[in-house]
Amino acid sequence: MRRIRPLRAAVAVTAVAVVLAGCGGGSDNGNGNGNGGDGQAASATENDTNPVDRGELADGGDLRWPLGEIPPNFNYYQFDGTLKDTNDVMSALMPHAFDFEADATPVLAEDYFTSIELTSEDPQVVTYDINEDATWSDGTPITFEDLKAQWEASNGTNPAYNISSSNGYDQIESVEQGESEKQAVVTYANPYADWQALYSPLYPASTNTDPELFNTGWIEAPLVTAGPFQLQGIDATAQTITLERNPDWWGDPAILDRIIYRVIDIDAQIDALANGEIDFIDVGPDVNALQRAESTEGIDVRRAGGPNFRHITINGTSPVLSDVNVRQALAKAIDRQTIADALVGPLGGDSTKLDNHIFMRNQEGYQDNAGDLSEPDVDAANAQLDEAGWTREGEGTRTKDGQELTIRFVIPSGVSASAQEAELVQTMLAEVGADVQIETVSVDEFFENYILIGDYDFTVFSWIGTQFPISSSQSIYANPQGEEIQQNFARVGSQEIDDLFAEVVQILDPEEAREVANQIDALIWEEVHSLTLYQRPDIIAANEKLANYGALGFATARYQDIGFTE
Repeated sequence: MRRIRPLRAAVAVTAVAVVLAGCGGGSDNGNGNGNGGDGQAASATENDTNPVDRGELADGGDLRWPLGEIPPNFNYYQFDGTLKDTNDVMSALMPHAFDFEADATPVLAEDYFTSIELTSEDPQVVTYDINEDATWSDGTPITFEDLKAQWEASNGTNPAYNISSSNGYDQIESVEQGESEKQAVVTYANPYADWQALYSPLYPASTNTDPELFNTGWIEAPLVTAGPFQLQGIDATAQTITLERNPDWWGDPAILDRIIYRVIDIDAQIDALANGEIDFIDVGPDVNALQRAESTEGIDVRRAGGPNFRHITINGTSPVLSDVNVRQALAKAIDRQTIADALVGPLGGDSTKLDNHIFMRNQEGYQDNAGDLSEPDVDAANAQLDEAGWTREGEGTRTKDGQELTIRFVIPSGVSASAQEAELVQTMLAEVGADVQIETVSVDEFFENYILIGDYDFTVFSWIGTQFPISSSQSIYANPQGEEIQQNFARVGSQEIDDLFAEVVQILDPEEAREVANQIDALIWEEVHSLTLYQRPDIIAANEKLANYGALGFATARYQDIGFTE
């Protein structure tokens, strides 16, 4: 299933989420246990990964990693590629600027950079000193040219590059060589608070300088890489991707011999884990998978409070939903707390609904900005639909100008959480005369053939967040410019939202930035861009011997340190 990661984070179609660009591979130095299993919000500063020193792990072995799909594009910055599945594979193969600890603290990724410093505040200048040993798989050194080419490809000025987000890169004025080709001097046109979010991952100039290669060169397989692992092969028939130790890697060698990614339907992953076919699963809001994991010998359940959330995206370009009054009315009829109770309550975590599009409930800055949409109000929903011209005879479906108020709720196959959420919404909206038609499509086609092109009315998936909640949200809620929607799959926005985002990413005072971010969130609710449902449980069920991986929370994984205990 797909999880989307925005450059905010990412997108996930499964019970998990989708990932976009503000992500980065990184270390997992947390040693706490983010419980979240007692009805309380899990900690935002701890995670649960079975941390074990490298020297105490068995040398070698294969990590068998489930995927929702073979990534449609291995270029994480390309429109089709900003997914959690893509990130999970490419983080083992590509450079990045920073690792992140459990509390989201950035730590320099010393395998790639010996120093990254803010060397001037006015203008803002960040100087990157690249590790002398850092080299691409084609034998060319990693240099300032790679940082320059990524900026030029991702800053949004050249429409030939089909990017998923320009977040941060659009704030850079220049990237120049410093004292040598191993030093990049990045100068910003405006202050940019979240500069540490950029260049994670970093792609090579050899594929970023050509728009055609950027857009299509990475479709079949990863091209030029530089990580502790390298590509061994992709088996399209078996639906597997195999990585092996990189013999030319200059850092700490990978503990594992191989990582074998295998596509398995989300609802079938718990069986595969219980049968020893894979080594972990992302439980998400699947109580059946959790109960099975808890009762299976040799499986460890790990919990944390991550930056990920489930939501209903509403297509504002749909004929029946282009009227914001209709979107507002339908939103008033949806009891989001009931959905959260049904999906999260049985998991033992915090099932309180989520009332913010930018901050999670365990993050500083969180507040309820939903206004009239905070609590369901069926009477108000009916009245607003009446006023919008949608009439109803008895208990039937509303109509306007001969058209029925029919909502196509598109969900992926093999994801029970999506089906349950859609069915709950179907029942709720029937009370106000909206006919919700649930359309289940192949998980392999869900994003590419439906969501990305806007062929739906309602849909539900997860956003996988980042350590930078404000800037990584910008591409999700930016007002579309013609066909250029970045990650705004709802396709609605406003100039006011854009202006406030342009302002907030330049604010260096965190408290002030959080205040402006909440102003933005209130406007997103007014547009009824999407309905946040609940903070997605970060629950990983894993082989009890798997070390240095699990419920990461706000941390990133250090792939070369993942292994198994004896």
